[in-house]
Amino acid sequence: MENPWAMQTFLKDNFVYPPAIVDKNRMLRGDYFVKPTAYWFIGCEPTHGFSYQNDKERKAIIKVAPSKESGICNEERSMISPDYARNFICDFVIGKKQEFVQGTLFD
Repeated sequence: MENPWAMQTFLKDNFVYPPAIVDKNRMLRGDYFVKPTAYWFIGCEPTHGFSYQNDKERKAIIKVAPSKESGICNEERSMISPDYARNFICDFVIGKKQEFVQGTLFD
């Protein structure tokens, strides 16, 4: 399922609870891949900040080496960058505005 729009539909339609957030482009928050990822918050509500950071070299999912076991993603494809992890936690978990994050035209 390499089509990101098909994956986004899959993430929304095939789970008991709808996701609280579908991050359509993880690269905007500092990850290596442009791919949708769904998040569920059980027992709490996400905050909604936006730490823009698009400074990584984009990696193509198709060019990542396949996993040794069928049906399992390659470890590199499954990992997130430390910048994305920090930005995600600040934006959605603790709601902390970061001082040294790249601004946008609308800030």
